[in-house]
Amino acid sequence: MKRTAAISIILFITMLLPIQAVVNGQLTNLGDRLVLHVWGTHYERGYATGYLVGDRIMTVFTQYFYSNVAGNSLYMYNQGLTYFNDHFSTDVRYVSEAQGVLQGMIDAGVSIWHSGLGRDLNLNDLLFTNSIVDLSGGMKEGDLGCSSLSSWGSASADDPILAGSIQITRLLDWSRNPALIANAIVTIHHPSEPDEQKWLSFGYPGLYGALSAISETNCAAFLNMGNLHPSQDTNNLTNVLFDIRSGIERLDFNGDSYHDTYDIFTSVAIGNHRSGTIVHSIKQYADSTQAMIIETNNSGTVKRHKGESSAIQGDNLAATNHFRLLAQPSYCSRYLEIIDSLGVSPFVSNSRQWQLMQGAGGVSGTMMMIQYLPNVNLIRWSVANSQYPAWSQPYMEFDTNALFTQPTSNFDDVELVNIPRLSPIPNPLKAGQELRFERQESLVRIAVFNTRGQQVFEGKPSSFDSTNSLPQSGIYFMKGTTRDGIVQTGKLLYLK
Repeated sequence: MKRTAAISIILFITMLLPIQAVVNGQLTNLGDRLVLHVWGTHYERGYATGYLVGDRIMTVFTQYFYSNVAGNSLYMYNQGLTYFNDHFSTDVRYVSEAQGVLQGMIDAGVSIWHSGLGRDLNLNDLLFTNSIVDLSGGMKEGDLGCSSLSSWGSASADDPILAGSIQITRLLDWSRNPALIANAIVTIHHPSEPDEQKWLSFGYPGLYGALSAISETNCAAFLNMGNLHPSQDTNNLTNVLFDIRSGIERLDFNGDSYHDTYDIFTSVAIGNHRSGTIVHSIKQYADSTQAMIIETNNSGTVKRHKGESSAIQGDNLAATNHFRLLAQPSYCSRYLEIIDSLGVSPFVSNSRQWQLMQGAGGVSGTMMMIQYLPNVNLIRWSVANSQYPAWSQPYMEFDTNALFTQPTSNFDDVELVNIPRLSPIPNPLKAGQELRFERQESLVRIAVFNTRGQQVFEGKPSSFDSTNSLPQSGIYFMKGTTRDGIVQTGKLLYLK
């Protein structure tokens, strides 16, 4: 089933903060889910995230992480946080991003006070939340599951859409928590770091590691939980969601001049993980494909390919929640159902893969179902609602090219610094009124942008006519240039 999204857009482009800084983000409401574009450095992307969805971050933290994972227990939470602070190390990029998230929340006026903690949320709380799949003991989220199937080559050769290219369908099984159900989000990153590429992540506000991730260069990684969690070496533990993100976000993590599944394997393998996890990764080249299952826990990391420790037929590779190479395979009913389905026929058309995973992998706790066809730049995404799991719900379709090429900002090379203020008078401006500015005599040019970032006027201040220049009522952003070359920014509310 397919639903055409009726898009209600709430875009925030280059919005002026109280300190007159720029938010590098756009937020779009797609019915019951969110699409967030962020760009710039890790700090700037974090800042935009905190500013635009900070209230939702607090909701997910309070109503899910503190409530479900910590059991509303301050003692349990502090025990877990202390363990995290003492045993985990975090890449400075993600520390910087968390700092940005926190500052963005503060500047947006979001209250970061948490009554259960009896204090404001801090940097360590944000990083701790992102270690959710690495936690041990009572703090471990017990409802995490997941399953996935990739198909290519002979399995997909007869499908007119796929023509032998690779596809993957994944089911994200998680707690059916109301805060998660209400806050499904896909975040598209547009990095300014020279060694990084655009990528997107499906998840929930506040979790900015890579749980279900796709890169601009047709590589994907989806995390499943594993079944064995030894604790032989607990020094310098790393967050597996951040390790996966490093492999998907960096252009060439392992230095072999390619970006593919081996970058993700390397980034996961050099980490040290407290819990067992399984990463299903694929890559589509112009004329070839890769499919790899990465199994990791505190004892080490291995990679599994087609035919290794598996009875699955054809060019197919599946993952559930049990190791099949890192440890002796355990019984898994969903894995056996996938084997049985492929035993009937190893041919997996585009529609059959979706239906096969609905039947073999779908459970009541399936919160998201995602299908990715890199060769045709297509993503299908369904989410759970308060009554039904994601696999039973209609999906939305996205074109990855459109997501990755969406314009970000018309303000180039803008940093989070104090910018001289452009003060329009009157504000709000009504149709027919003359618009003036404080110290107007010093202005030589002004430019006006709508909330999509599209320029609607550019010229001398004296030639600006609101009736003809502004197409409709709403918020507009303005950039003025003085005789001295100083750029000023401001915001105008126009009532037509």
